[in-house]
Amino acid sequence: MVISSLVVNAVADKASTAAEALAAIPGVEVHGCEEGKIVVTIEAETSVESHDIAATFMDIEGVYGVGLVYFNFEDDPTVNPSRVSGDRSPAE
Repeated sequence: MVISSLVVNAVADKASTAAEALAAIPGVEVHGCEEGKIVVTIEAETSVESHDIAATFMDIEGVYGVGLVYFNFEDDPTVNPSRVSGDRSPAE
């Protein structure tokens, strides 16, 4: 599972509507919305899927920017295939 946290910047008077649209996207959770800044997390299977989800944010009316805050991809099977088999031992 890939987890990322982002701040989405929206025009202040459209931020609430943008936050609702973001919350409707599968894998996206909205944690707060204040003064045009919307804090979200994305949970996805791969880093590519996470990126693809975040790329759709710019299509939402009022959104003018997206900033990545945190990105954890250690369980991404496309980056670390050993995580798929459940092998959590360090590489030798």
